[in-house]
Amino acid sequence: MAKVLKLLSLYSLANLILVITNALLANSNGFTLQLIHPHSPKSPFFQSFNLSSEERIKNCVSQSNTCFNNYLAKTSSSIMRTKIDVQKFHYIVKIGIGTFKSKPPYKEYYLEMDTGSSLVWIQCEGCTKCFKQTPSPFPKQNSSSFHPLLVNNVPKQYEYEYADGASTHGIIAKETFYFKSNNGKSEKIENLRFGCGLLNVIQYDNCRNNKVAGILGLGTEDLSFAKQLSPRIKGRFSYCLPLLSTKTPHTYLRFGDDITYPKNYKSTPLHTRNGSSTYYLELQGISINRNRLKINPKVFDFKNNNGTLGGCIIDSGTPYSRIIAPAFDVLIFELEKYFMKFKDLKKMSGDLGLELCYQRMNNPEGFNKLPSVTFHFRGSQSGFVMKAEAVFEVVERFRPLRFREYFCLAMVRSDTMSIVGSHQQTNQRIIHDVKNKRLVFYPEDCSKNS
Repeated sequence: MAKVLKLLSLYSLANLILVITNALLANSNGFTLQLIHPHSPKSPFFQSFNLSSEERIKNCVSQSNTCFNNYLAKTSSSIMRTKIDVQKFHYIVKIGIGTFKSKPPYKEYYLEMDTGSSLVWIQCEGCTKCFKQTPSPFPKQNSSSFHPLLVNNVPKQYEYEYADGASTHGIIAKETFYFKSNNGKSEKIENLRFGCGLLNVIQYDNCRNNKVAGILGLGTEDLSFAKQLSPRIKGRFSYCLPLLSTKTPHTYLRFGDDITYPKNYKSTPLHTRNGSSTYYLELQGISINRNRLKINPKVFDFKNNNGTLGGCIIDSGTPYSRIIAPAFDVLIFELEKYFMKFKDLKKMSGDLGLELCYQRMNNPEGFNKLPSVTFHFRGSQSGFVMKAEAVFEVVERFRPLRFREYFCLAMVRSDTMSIVGSHQQTNQRIIHDVKNKRLVFYPEDCSKNS
């Protein structure tokens, strides 16, 4: 009897170990990376971007006004040419790459996170057109895990061009990447296809002591980081962007099973288009304080090489949302009506590049009394509700004898198409569930994204 009990005990223990092992394996398809926001002290751009609020807003307006036209991708047997009309906004991840006889066995670099383009690329040693960076470009020849992709025994080439004049040309290769997860462990990803940049022109040249070496593309095409890892991460990634005015040093970029869904989440269809790196949503209307504006949903439609597309793009690399002109005019008109009831407001010219600005004649109030704005996406019921801090910018400006506070609508007019920018995504959990073709979102305090 004792022997039987002992066997049962061993059997139970084995089962327990199996259950625990299965539970650990079930969570092995997720990992979480630090995501450093542009104006964080931890950002490699912090010294270059340590600007006044007014300078920062002007930069955001300039970046948001970059024209987004067609997203074209053409591939031949030996060279990949892609034009991505996108502007960067410097949310950063830190990576390790390569295999070297050193400790750690890889080189560390910063890359931009970008949901609006697909290529993962890094500036490589031997570049004939290089931007300044620290540390020096990736020494590909010294890495034992570096393997160029060959087409007819010749390294496969790529050309990537951005609307702001930036570009990278080079060869496509496979390499081992390392990502430090939030649990302190390094995630090792072997044979990740990436662009080894040899002719590079990008805006990092304008930054003192630049530390960014390339871009981590999370777009829709095959070379995207998210697409290459799709089986492992179950086709989904997530981020939560804090307000730039907070002192949050970082937030997190989550993949796969590290993403949780609360009961109150909303979702809308997430579309991709052939030849485009971007994610499309069906924008159907706008509300102010839950009051739906009289906007014909068809005004959000736009055309490109794939025909007529409904709605808008969602992009982490565009600071302020771009709203198609007919809808933007209605939004401005209704906000002006809303602010007419406040006697302490004085409309002022938008010398920051934003169209609707007011000065407070009395005491500063921050975001108090400023309305929420909702983007209505198909199937999302109550919609994508943005609190005042995700809709407006509030700035103090010195006037004779005292400071005056003013605020502006942090969106810009577009003659081509609408884009949901990063400022409007703040304090929202954004989940790109590409496998199930949906964008999931819900309110969250992103400064507490632990």
